[in-house]
Amino acid sequence: MSPTSSDLSLFLESYVYGRFLLRDFKAYDTGSEGGYILVLEGDYTEEDVRVIERNRIFHRTVVYRDRGRFAVHIIAYERRSFPWLNVVMFLLTLASTFFAGALNSGANPFGPGILKGWIFALPLLAILGAHEFGHYFVARRYGIPSSLPYFIPFPSLIGTMGAVIRLRGLLPSRRTLLYMAFAGPIAGFVVALPLLWVGLKMSRVVSSSLGGVRLVFGEPLIFKLLSLLSIGGLPEGSDLMLHPVAFAAWVGVFVTALNLIPLGQLDGGHILYSLLPRYHRWVGWAVILLMLPAGMLWNGWWVWAFIGLLMGPKHPPPVFNEREITPTERVVGVLSLLLFVLSFTPVPIRVVL
Repeated sequence: MSPTSSDLSLFLESYVYGRFLLRDFKAYDTGSEGGYILVLEGDYTEEDVRVIERNRIFHRTVVYRDRGRFAVHIIAYERRSFPWLNVVMFLLTLASTFFAGALNSGANPFGPGILKGWIFALPLLAILGAHEFGHYFVARRYGIPSSLPYFIPFPSLIGTMGAVIRLRGLLPSRRTLLYMAFAGPIAGFVVALPLLWVGLKMSRVVSSSLGGVRLVFGEPLIFKLLSLLSIGGLPEGSDLMLHPVAFAAWVGVFVTALNLIPLGQLDGGHILYSLLPRYHRWVGWAVILLMLPAGMLWNGWWVWAFIGLLMGPKHPPPVFNEREITPTERVVGVLSLLLFVLSFTPVPIRVVL
């Protein structure tokens, strides 16, 4: 059922008028969901919040708290249909990552050999899926209109360009944006860690004097730490040939670092805006400028600088801007920075002749 003005009038009369001051009002309708966001001012108790959230007038209601005021997100309707596009894109990505995994394993991907790609494809998709479903489930929990993940097939060394969810309509609250943005990187990172450990255990130590063209992958701090703990230090004149599981985990860690770059509407940009909105644009421009000389180390940073310019360093404001930053949110900010430091490497890939 679509939202109606009579339902809203009944809600206002039952829960707002005579109790709280209505400071702001937004309505939205994305076609998949619709509702209202009311910003209310006045003293309230947890019992007031529970009563509002349990109202039977609307499909679902979420309350965002702040000191001396709160916002009520009324989800009047949600319309769900089978996600055909999401399923088709996932199946294509499954095929493309199996193909890439088979090639990386030395198998012929044009036939039964493609099945050997599972050892790379499934760990990689598990990490990417954990990342995007982390976003999705937290968005659902806090009433942020969003799509299911879209996996993106792409013919490349890893067979994919990752996965994304699409935010629809309004951003209800700055605090919930923080939690949603953080949920993806931490979920993907938690899945990547045991896979990286197992993959490193199965990797082989080879002589660094082997001829031919080689791809050398940068080592973020978490990779160096787990490598030291799992296999110890490498002998002089030797390199580590990554097992496909370790390579998939490396990609997952790298994706975590890229997403946590504090720019635009990347996860890191969302987190920075949620905690320090005043500095978001300036940090974004600084990141783009830093990517220009960094491109001398790895050309990919020039591509990301271009993406940053297309995306822009701006961020759309949420309807409800909480004035208070809680200790929990400060911890989330510190953990986000720690994840970035552990996952980042300035030269992700280089070619050795």
